[in-house]
Amino acid sequence: MGEQERQQAAGQNEPKLLYHYTDQKGLLGILGEKSKAIWATSIRYLNDTSEGQIILRVVLDEISSRYDSGDLFRQLGIANDKTINKSESADAEALTKAIEMAAWATSLNVFVTSFSEKGNSLSQWRAYSGESGGYSIGFRPAYLRGIGDHFLRGRTEVFSSSDALIKCTYLDEREKGVLEHEIQEIVSAYIKEAKPSTGPPTKREKEGFNSQSALAMKHFIPLGKRYAAFKDAGFSEEAEWRLAILHNPNCLPADLKIRSGSSMPVPYLEIDLAPVKDIIGIDEIYVGPCPYPSEAVRAVEILLNQRGFKGVQVKYSQIPYRDC
Repeated sequence: MGEQERQQAAGQNEPKLLYHYTDQKGLLGILGEKSKAIWATSIRYLNDTSEGQIILRVVLDEISSRYDSGDLFRQLGIANDKTINKSESADAEALTKAIEMAAWATSLNVFVTSFSEKGNSLSQWRAYSGESGGYSIGFRPAYLRGIGDHFLRGRTEVFSSSDALIKCTYLDEREKGVLEHEIQEIVSAYIKEAKPSTGPPTKREKEGFNSQSALAMKHFIPLGKRYAAFKDAGFSEEAEWRLAILHNPNCLPADLKIRSGSSMPVPYLEIDLAPVKDIIGIDEIYVGPCPYPSEAVRAVEILLNQRGFKGVQVKYSQIPYRDC
């Protein structure tokens, strides 16, 4: 299944609401009095340390099976223990360009905001409740696509399509097989197109439009979005979707901000939740486990009323969890 088909299937099977878990400070920021925003954090600062490595690892493994990599893979610290497929082999220069572009595509400055299909999940409350309490805010997917599209509009330094909302794929054995097959097809298609022509160069070739770098970019740049979607199977309980912003790694976003993290400063982007008019697609909010549930629910209801939100249902988690 290609990226387009995968996203179409995700759209057909998407839930009614996607929930963003946050703490008290995050809730007040999203329902802000003057401005309403949600943060997209740099993917390199998230809690899954394998993020960004999965796609590149599969690409490198596949390319290493096509030719004797020699010093190139040794310099990258990668063992080449696959049998060379001579029928689909290519010259070292072409495959080196493929490696360079795949590495570049998977080093994009990706910023993500996370959502879950589950609005009342114990594992998420454990991660986000903390001392100030946790909340999960249920957004309509169509609304999230709209704010993602507005954020991307006019930004020349991003590689995201207009649909920044993606469903995460958890790399179990089945998904790993699917990914390996897709990467195999991408590499084969690139090799086929990158093979040197025996005839005289065309005008377009003279101008550099068919250079190996350009061809490698065409085939491997779509991996950037897949890079933002793949996660280790150990995180599957999160049932995660994301707003993903793929930014050129050669320049920093003009509106990049830094917040304090648990162990280091964390780069992030602010996504406006009310870019056109003061309407936010929220249908419900869960109040996480806390010592005073009735008072906590009432406080959120008052906050919603003060900020002009109508028809938002506020629920209490009911999960008997206590953060000791």
